[in-house]
Amino acid sequence: MHSVPDGQIGRRVMLRTAGAGVGVLAASAILSACSPPPREADAGSEGKTATRGTDTPIDSLTLALPSSISTLDASRESGILNYVVAALVQESLLSVGPAGELKPGLAESWKQPDATTYVYTLRRDARFSDGSTVTTDDVLASVQAARDDSSALAYAWAGVTSVKATGAREITIRLAEPDAAFAWTPTPGTLLISSRAFLTRNKGSVGTPKTLLLGSGPYKVTSFAADDHVSLERNDAWWGGKPSLKRLKLSFIPDAGTRLVAMKSGSVDGALNLPSDEARSWESTASVTYTGDRSVVALAFDTSRAPFNDVHVRKAFAHAADRAGMTHGILHGKAEVAATLVSPDMWGDLLTADQVAEAYRALPTWDFDLEHAKAELAKSAHGDGFTLDLSYPSSGPQLGKAALALAASLKKLGITLDVKEVTLEQWIADLVPGRKPLQFLWYFPVTGDPAELTNAYLDASATATNLPRYDDTTVSDALAAARKTTDRAERARHLMAAVKTAAAALPYLPLWWAQTATALSKDLVLEEPGPFTLIGPWAARIKKTAAP
Repeated sequence: MHSVPDGQIGRRVMLRTAGAGVGVLAASAILSACSPPPREADAGSEGKTATRGTDTPIDSLTLALPSSISTLDASRESGILNYVVAALVQESLLSVGPAGELKPGLAESWKQPDATTYVYTLRRDARFSDGSTVTTDDVLASVQAARDDSSALAYAWAGVTSVKATGAREITIRLAEPDAAFAWTPTPGTLLISSRAFLTRNKGSVGTPKTLLLGSGPYKVTSFAADDHVSLERNDAWWGGKPSLKRLKLSFIPDAGTRLVAMKSGSVDGALNLPSDEARSWESTASVTYTGDRSVVALAFDTSRAPFNDVHVRKAFAHAADRAGMTHGILHGKAEVAATLVSPDMWGDLLTADQVAEAYRALPTWDFDLEHAKAELAKSAHGDGFTLDLSYPSSGPQLGKAALALAASLKKLGITLDVKEVTLEQWIADLVPGRKPLQFLWYFPVTGDPAELTNAYLDASATATNLPRYDDTTVSDALAAARKTTDRAERARHLMAAVKTAAAALPYLPLWWAQTATALSKDLVLEEPGPFTLIGPWAARIKKTAAP
């Protein structure tokens, strides 16, 4: 087993915009506000996902992003928006399809001759945007950079014993011991390939406004201002073909009102990663698509110290959280109450939907019930209540609203929850096990493997990411067994056993699995939207819609 460095804890944080502060009474009102839109509304949005565009050339587009990034190098700052940019420029050996399936990338094929060996064959037609051919030596240099101690991606390579060129276009990676989750490691989430010459020349400064990025993807960066924008231009040498869109500007617009005004005035042609409560106001101006993104929002309880070392306190919080009200009132039905950290569709390679549904029905439900909450608190050593704080990032207003609603319920139990908005940078810096007794976990997977969540957030050995400092031998043993087996059914059994055991102990209170909203001008369409669309060559799939 291996642990994950501190930098990983915030690596898939969604950079979203904070709205104005909301008082406790207002937050309570949110949960009893309008009913969620009927499911047909979601179905209508999903219906747009099948729309195909035309090959009409698009000279330029400007899209709004809800927060800024300070570097283009996803190994240094690994928020989800860093990947949104990097995935257009850099590729990996394998790619993750919009729906979460493993697909070829710079490797046209791959095989696993035994439990600890992976062999990748590079495609012949891959070139970096500077015209140089992608070679095995470039892959070796890029893996070396990912494994560097300063890289936020190093954790994924901890079990690797060797990476070698074993042919003119062949790379062989060997592990110290079997780890079934490694199949997902040579994907953009943990490996972004550049040339050895570029990495050597710019060591320590990759991704800055001066050096930018070099990759083999469909676009190349032409300018970057950390607090303003990223500009990209089509890489006509891309092996995947010539995208319709020639030039793309991603403008950082953190204020929700300013974003919408920019759309209505024609200053931008759309926006990515809109919170669902904000996205509703875009529906009359733009074509809005809601897509389940497999992200999870949860409360993490530090089970190693008071008050959350008492399971009755954790259960009191669980019954005091109106999670259904949050998904309906705050997220307008564009989310689902979460039963565990792992969303159901992450099991696609291991279990059928019916098998997952059956297993999840056996998990605790923690219905909203203040009388049960009071009874649980009375069983603890903290029946008279206590005071603590809960911080949320300014880029996540929906988290703040949920925290305020929870605070209103806890007040009736004699518990004072001080809700604090902090900068995204401060929030990520504080996401360290042991730093605070109560924290938000907000995570966006970049693979289709449930172990991405279970290994980092439930395993006792993951000391840098296990926010609750949860330590259960049964769970850790199950996760270890899942790593070692190559049998899918057996692996699924071990992973689900870990999920079930942890759910009963309640180290986390999962709140919701969310959806991401993408808004585009009504004459545009993003083909093949899905939970992993934005960590692939998404801009290459923006097309003009067919004339009515």
